Amino acid sequence: MEKIMKKLLYILIILLLGCVPEKENFQEMTIQGKITGKIPERIEYTIPINGISYVGFENAVQPDSLGNFTISLVIDKASFIELSDGHKAYGTIIAEPEMNYDVSIAVEEKKNKFTIKGPNQKGQDLYNQNPNRSLLTGHFEVEATKYSKDSIPKRIKQNLEESREHTLKTYNDLLSDNLISKEFYELVSIDQHYFYAGAQTSIALLNYLLSERKMNFLTEEEYTDLWEEAFQSNPVSNPALMRSPWFFYYVKSYLWYKDLVEDNIKPEALLKIKKQELPHTYHIELAKTYLAGKQLEYYYAAYLYMEAISQNYEKELVRLFELFKEAYPSSEYTQFIASEIIPIIAFHRKQDEELNEHTYILENPKDINSLKDAVHKLNAQRVYVDIWATWCAPCKKEFEYNSRLYQLLENEDTAMLYISVDKDDRAEKWMEMIKYYQLEGYHIRANEKLYEDIKRLRGEDRFGIPWHFLMDGEGNIIQKYMSGPSEINTLKKQLQGN
Repeated sequence: MEKIMKKLLYILIILLLGCVPEKENFQEMTIQGKITGKIPERIEYTIPINGISYVGFENAVQPDSLGNFTISLVIDKASFIELSDGHKAYGTIIAEPEMNYDVSIAVEEKKNKFTIKGPNQKGQDLYNQNPNRSLLTGHFEVEATKYSKDSIPKRIKQNLEESREHTLKTYNDLLSDNLISKEFYELVSIDQHYFYAGAQTSIALLNYLLSERKMNFLTEEEYTDLWEEAFQSNPVSNPALMRSPWFFYYVKSYLWYKDLVEDNIKPEALLKIKKQELPHTYHIELAKTYLAGKQLEYYYAAYLYMEAISQNYEKELVRLFELFKEAYPSSEYTQFIASEIIPIIAFHRKQDEELNEHTYILENPKDINSLKDAVHKLNAQRVYVDIWATWCAPCKKEFEYNSRLYQLLENEDTAMLYISVDKDDRAEKWMEMIKYYQLEGYHIRANEKLYEDIKRLRGEDRFGIPWHFLMDGEGNIIQKYMSGPSEINTLKKQLQGN
């Protein structure tokens, strides 16, 4: 009886052990770094989530006074880790579990700004020379513009394939010489396959958009076939695609194809949806039609993040984020989206407050048809002008430094004039953003004549915003280009004539 009990106990232990889930192969990886030149306050780095690397899912580390920093992450497979300072890319590490990397970032060097010592070193150096390695350094459209006038689909595909194979051949040689690991090669390979497939879809999309004005250089049949063939040779359903930073943009092109080509949705129908202020809901529902599981979760999260950072402060995104949390209560992406949704919530709460007492909207804007007309309304000796728009992210980034700006302008006896180049359909958003950012000074949204006068001042120079300049009280230009509030010390010298 005792032997039988021991045998049963042994069987029970075996069964219980069989129920224990196999431990995932997560191992710590370390990056020891040194940055020279102007040391930033923080270095941002993408955090691979189950091998997935996306520009928005990131953390940051603070270098010490000598520029030294350490990044430690737990990963289970080869992953891309992008290091940057905001939208300024430093470089990419293709990291593997349990490995250690020494990274040098020379901010002020023209060449060899980013070097890596460690595993797969030759492959790492080669990858960082590739302008198509990430969103911060390139995009599908950059490659697609090389074929903007090519009207032969067969030649387009052949040239894209040759470019891809030329890119991958060097990695293949490194693999043959055992200078890079198989895992390193496979990750780079899938990444570049989908990059060039994405470029092919961009050529097709460009032709679709141009066809509305009858300016397409490929026929409808040709660009439709080009679009479709890209997804056939490099399917969205491939799980490995999720490990490429190009996943989001490739899938977005796929959804456009499904919507515009297969479902034949007309642009005017999409415009109607946009006017109903439900474009994001429409897109997420479209994603749910063609994606599922981990792919849908990742795409949904990446979409919310990308739309939120545009700083259009759309309330629709808050509702979609709540729905995301309900659908994926344990999602690892939630924390990254939340940090971008919080400002949208704050934006709409701010609208219940009164307008800042130091904010003035110029009256009778239809009668203000030139910069001189605008300046005469202020009765000031000098006027610092900020040309901006509600859709301009760099413009809004400058607003973060406005407290220093207003103090400087007061000290220098200079008035503040904000001129928005937003169209009529953005009038409400214009007022909302003035209130949210507490933009002190005088404001006007340019009518067509004022906008033309502003463009005449710019002359042959490329028109870009934000644009800051200085005028006297009569509307004459003192200085055509001034620094923004983010460069307050330089601006101070300019205002003081130094």
